[in-house]
Amino acid sequence: MDKAILFGLFDFVNFHICKSLLNKGLEVTGIHLAETGQIEFLEEKRLEVGRNANLIEQSLSEWGIDQEKSTPNTSLIISIYDLFMSKKEQILEDGNVTKQMVQYLEGNRNEVNNVLILPVQILTSTFRGKEIEGFLDLIKGVGNNTQSIYLPAVYGPWQSNTFLFQKVLSSKYQEIEITTDEREWSNDVLFINDALESIVDIIETGEPGSFVLESGQKNQWLRCADHLNIAENHRAKNGYESLDLNSDIVKVSVKKGTSLKKSIQEQKDHVQRLYANQL
Repeated sequence: MDKAILFGLFDFVNFHICKSLLNKGLEVTGIHLAETGQIEFLEEKRLEVGRNANLIEQSLSEWGIDQEKSTPNTSLIISIYDLFMSKKEQILEDGNVTKQMVQYLEGNRNEVNNVLILPVQILTSTFRGKEIEGFLDLIKGVGNNTQSIYLPAVYGPWQSNTFLFQKVLSSKYQEIEITTDEREWSNDVLFINDALESIVDIIETGEPGSFVLESGQKNQWLRCADHLNIAENHRAKNGYESLDLNSDIVKVSVKKGTSLKKSIQEQKDHVQRLYANQL
């Protein structure tokens, strides 16, 4: 992979993917799916990336105007995971959004690797998400190479307040109701830095397929909750059944396992820095 196009540049998982690719010296075009004024901690995230000649920020309309023939080894990365956890998946029904993605994939079938970052909830029989299912039917019908990477809960710096762990940590600095969102997957969890290595490795192979990332640890989400001293009454079970995996889906255990103490401390320190700057 020589170049990546990310939709939702400053969303949680996508932002970490962006930083990882830039650190590897790759060219990244980040597409904003919303107005930049609606992006939380925008300036802080821009400062974290820094001035980087390999990063181009564009609105969806700007990307549509500038769209040109892709170079070989380009990955188009769409984090449906971030949209789902932020409850913004309705944007996938917007024809102005999907039309440009489809046109790009159709015009660059042999050069582009289509990467879908997805929540594992999709792989349960109880999942209901017509916006996501309709988009997947549409997008998988174009292009020659599609990689589907399914993620459980993910924690770490820049986690959104949709997740219980971030709610607990940020509640020290703002008033927030501490509850488990019905969408949060509590059967497994990955530290973002550990997940990143596997995500990028899969993308760089360019080989089509479906992959489920897992911690390889029993009760990992509960162990994290215990480490954060989260009360039992805040740990509502998610409303999804166990995963229904077919033989075409490959399970991938993350290679690196950062300790709970170190990974959670990293998120704590990040939250403290963010909110200290606002005081």
